[in-house]
Amino acid sequence: MSKKKRKKNNNPARTPQQEPYTSEVKLSQCMIVKNEEKHIERALGWAKDITYEQIVVDTGSTDRTVEIAESLGAKVFHFKWINDFSAAKNFAMNKAKGNWIAFLDADEYFSLEDSKELMTILQKIQSDHSTAKQYDAVENTMVHLDDKDNIIAVMTHLRVLKNSPHLRYSGKIHETVKIRNKTYDATNLKIMHTGYASSVYDDANKRERNVELLRNEYKNNPGDPRMMIYLADSLKTLASEEFLNEAEELYIKALGFKNISDKAVKQLAYDFLLPRLSGDKRYSGGDKRKDEALKLCAEAIADFPENIDYRYYRAIIYNQEGEHKKASDDLVVCENAFTTGDSLPVTRILIPTPLPLFYQQKVAAKGLNDEQAILKYSTIINSIMTESKSQTDVIGSYITSLLVNGISEDDVLSELSEVYDINSPNDLMFLARAAKDSGAIEFTRNLMAKIQTLLG
Repeated sequence: MSKKKRKKNNNPARTPQQEPYTSEVKLSQCMIVKNEEKHIERALGWAKDITYEQIVVDTGSTDRTVEIAESLGAKVFHFKWINDFSAAKNFAMNKAKGNWIAFLDADEYFSLEDSKELMTILQKIQSDHSTAKQYDAVENTMVHLDDKDNIIAVMTHLRVLKNSPHLRYSGKIHETVKIRNKTYDATNLKIMHTGYASSVYDDANKRERNVELLRNEYKNNPGDPRMMIYLADSLKTLASEEFLNEAEELYIKALGFKNISDKAVKQLAYDFLLPRLSGDKRYSGGDKRKDEALKLCAEAIADFPENIDYRYYRAIIYNQEGEHKKASDDLVVCENAFTTGDSLPVTRILIPTPLPLFYQQKVAAKGLNDEQAILKYSTIINSIMTESKSQTDVIGSYITSLLVNGISEDDVLSELSEVYDINSPNDLMFLARAAKDSGAIEFTRNLMAKIQTLLG
């Protein structure tokens, strides 16, 4: 019997058995990589002094990724890519011998200060058997940075997991881990994700590959709302109106299921649908569509009360419907998130600037005929724009948010004219560059036409 047991335990495909309880924290860092020579040193550097081991699983690099990882002391394993992210990640986790695993991507990292605090938290969890049994994971804040290291979104993620047999990834793409027990709130600790804008819309071949993979999975699981949402999330990256409409239908269909246990999956649907609905004139006028949009906002707020985006979207709809007091109430909650607490507010759209929030407050104040509030928010907007006058990311984000929320180009220019001279070719050229960088292409074209007219 003992020989059979030893043979079974030596099977490399077998999930390791959970180690007996120990108060000691042994943190294994795991990652899967391919051609990450630009990032691998920093990816391993933040954890080098706190980890029990560093495990790098290479899926076919042709650059110096493996060489650099080995030179830094990491354990490097090779995994033949089979179009399955979960398979590769679980292979890495099965190599881990620590009792906790930090699974960050190569372009993600903790600061050295936060990495030390992470160990303090893990030691607190592991301090006694009872506490250790309660928690499966540690939740952190993920700060997404663009290619210039500007903050463009703040979310929460689970990247630190107990090394337990029941915690493994599922899904060939958009892989997730199902948590059975508690999650420890450490959202004061931030994971920095670099190059987020590029990684979301990387290259066309990868986007099309992901859609093909997910279409096949959805075909095999047509009643799985998670597959609907994952397919929709990949379709939206193809950007054409046809694919965006298909994505919208899939998101709405998926949210009709009441058995989506993974809230993070639902969040993908909310983050796509709510900006579309709140800025879509079809949803105004008190009709059924508006009621559906408000219902979706309420569901999103209930699922993610810490995410201020969903109150912001609801406020936009309220303002469109003339319910300005309700809009202002939601917007005050959003404002307070910036001024209270130790961590950044959870938002995708109010960073790098809360200007859109203050604009909606001004709209609400005008609707309520509150002259004091109108002056207050006009002053705040002008002050931020003046301070950020030469920052294309801030001004571009503001322009795009107004346009997306149904504000006319003339009204956007009117707002900008408080700080910029819209009859100056130089000022208009800056605004055109900011708008182009933020994706407001049609607005950019119209500004360039206006510049040509001014130049004669």
